[in-house]
Amino acid sequence: MNENPNQSTVAPKARNPYTLWFVILAFVTPVLLAYYTFYFVNVSSFNNHGELLKPMIQVSELKLRDQSNTPVPVDKLTYKWRFITFVTASCNEVCKSRLIETRQVHKALGKNQHRVLQVIVELAEPDASLTEFIKTELGDAVILKADPAIVGSLLPVSTSTPENQIYIQDPKGNIMMRFSQDQPIDDFHHDVRKLLKASQIG
Repeated sequence: MNENPNQSTVAPKARNPYTLWFVILAFVTPVLLAYYTFYFVNVSSFNNHGELLKPMIQVSELKLRDQSNTPVPVDKLTYKWRFITFVTASCNEVCKSRLIETRQVHKALGKNQHRVLQVIVELAEPDASLTEFIKTELGDAVILKADPAIVGSLLPVSTSTPENQIYIQDPKGNIMMRFSQDQPIDDFHHDVRKLLKASQIG
């Protein structure tokens, strides 16, 4: 019997059953490593400049409210890193400089900027000057409200200059680090970059 000349005599190449798993692992492994680093590596082992809060405070405990005085749901307070600053009714030049410096650090994060939100928490009704400053200089900041008594009972907030201190909150909702008014903003920038690099979460 003559063979069909158009019929291929080459056997089909067998597929490698492990190829799909290699592809999956290539995508999943970095995520798992990032998760492990963020949640299981001891952050206190880092050479940080800020004060690590022990214990850390869950942001939900602050009972934050939006501008209409409605309690903010927990899922709206997490999922990203946050720079939190507390302000009173007014804001002097030192206060304004600190807020602008925090904003500049946020912008300087480059490709990681989307992972962080700048949050301003009002401990009192702001005066017209502060309201205008926030609107013109910090337009994309998240503005929330809080009871100063609750905040003061949970965090080491100076009652005289709360606006000159910066807190870092992780994506899980833990307020974990504090920077006092005496610390250079470069120290804050240094620690933020290290945290974002180590975690890859948020």
